Amino acid sequence: MYYDPAHVKYIKEYIIYVKFEDGTGGEVDFRNVIQSVKPYHTLSDINLFKKVEIHPEIKVICWENGLDYDPIILYYKANKLPFPEEWGNIVQ
Repeated sequence: MYYDPAHVKYIKEYIIYVKFEDGTGGEVDFRNVIQSVKPYHTLSDINLFKKVEIHPEIKVICWENGLDYDPIILYYKANKLPFPEEWGNIVQ
């Protein structure tokens, strides 16, 4: 599916670049997610955050501590698309 990440790369601080199977992509800043969403607080350890990768079976970005991130939300963020209103409040 085109929401599946095909490539992910750490850029700097809490920013990654992600490219998707449809060829689109962009940078995503995780600072607000790390500060606002409790499970992601552990990613404030920059050495852990830098180890972002794509899970080979389920095609989501993930970290070695077991956290992953929704690929559809990631797609919208990377491509700077507005979230549908029916999704409610998404931490940007």
